[in-house]
Amino acid sequence: MLNDAQRDKWQKDGYVRLESFFAPAAQEDISTFVEDMSRWDVSDDKWLMWFEKTTDNRKIISKIENFLDFHDPLRRLLLGDQRIKSAVDDLLGEDSRRLKELLIFHYPDSGGYLPHQDIYHIPHKLPDRMVHAVVAIGIDDSDPENGGLFFSPGNHKKGVFPMDAGGVIDPEAAEMFSWEPIVWKAGDIFIFDDYAPHYSRPNKSNRSRRTLYLVFQRASTGGPTRAEYNVLKRALNPPEGKVADLDNLKPPNGIFYRD
Repeated sequence: MLNDAQRDKWQKDGYVRLESFFAPAAQEDISTFVEDMSRWDVSDDKWLMWFEKTTDNRKIISKIENFLDFHDPLRRLLLGDQRIKSAVDDLLGEDSRRLKELLIFHYPDSGGYLPHQDIYHIPHKLPDRMVHAVVAIGIDDSDPENGGLFFSPGNHKKGVFPMDAGGVIDPEAAEMFSWEPIVWKAGDIFIFDDYAPHYSRPNKSNRSRRTLYLVFQRASTGGPTRAEYNVLKRALNPPEGKVADLDNLKPPNGIFYRD
């Protein structure tokens, strides 16, 4: 599935884009399923949801986690043929297992995410590195205008950068990085190392930038199972409850911001 140039890109920069990974019909189905999930009710014991207050005082959905066990068509479409896992196994050079999934809606007037590394063992206070590859599935076209990602190539090789308790990289360190805007089309996937620094700006456009993320760890790695992770997530970063205070919504994590 992967060629040498793609493997070299992964090794050199810490990320690689696979174009047109999903055929147009499959991509359209994914988009429809995701829009359906945006209207799900808050759950106390299944999926986890977070929301945002917009500049005109509306509540919009920001993020959802732990949803694939509750959406059979989407799970089959993403995971049934094992193509994503095969690509991840190829890049990692060994078997992998899926730890979690999340969906960031990034609707117009949504916030951004400050420079960070997806090193879940730091904010979640775990002793071991528990993530090794993150697969971003482009549901919409993504570019800097609608809150697309910026990555710092090659810095995945330098370990953990200084950060605050929420996972935000020290601004003085982040200012020294060279940042590259990442552009993709709906139906592409973008795979990145969890140590690769990245950020996204608030979405000031009139276009959504919905992205579904599948998070993988090396099968040889210890650490929590998916079920154990979701218990940790609910405890350490509580989702929104069924009765939400618009002015005191639960933050999706320590790196989220609005301006």
